[in-house]
Amino acid sequence: MSPVEPCVPDDPADGWFGESVAATYDAPGGANAPEPAAAAVDVLEDLAGGGRVLEFAVGTGRIAAPLAARGVPVCGIELSKAMAARIEGKTGGASVDVTIGDMTSTRVPGEFSLVYLVFNTISNVTTQDGQVDVFVNAAAHLRPGGLFLIEVGLPDLRRLPPGQDIVPFAVSPAGEGAG
Repeated sequence: MSPVEPCVPDDPADGWFGESVAATYDAPGGANAPEPAAAAVDVLEDLAGGGRVLEFAVGTGRIAAPLAARGVPVCGIELSKAMAARIEGKTGGASVDVTIGDMTSTRVPGEFSLVYLVFNTISNVTTQDGQVDVFVNAAAHLRPGGLFLIEVGLPDLRRLPPGQDIVPFAVSPAGEGAG
């Protein structure tokens, strides 16, 4: 029997992605499967064009670390200390320079050829003004001719009942989890 990890309380400053989420965030399957991650890294490496890149909401480094392992200079902004703490343990992760902060406003020194935000993460910014702030912050980081890439899934609108514009990804008695 394997030892049980002690229960570490979530730091309220880590928002939605405290230790309780970070501990299982990289579980195999879905977007964490090798194929989607490798495909994303392939595209980002090409778009970087040999320049520095910045990942907003770098999380546990599942994209940034393999990108850095390919020799691309990678910086990241991450709100959750619990998520960011896992980056260094990944191949390439030790060379990812992470700044703790909010992607709507946190600045990282220098200019970048590419700023990116992948796997629906823009949806974690829940107001239009906040999402506009993400775009403004990305633009402030880009060198002339640089690119801002956002990957986001769109619900199959044909499957939504008339008048519905969201799809819940979880439903709890406390009313949390609508997405």
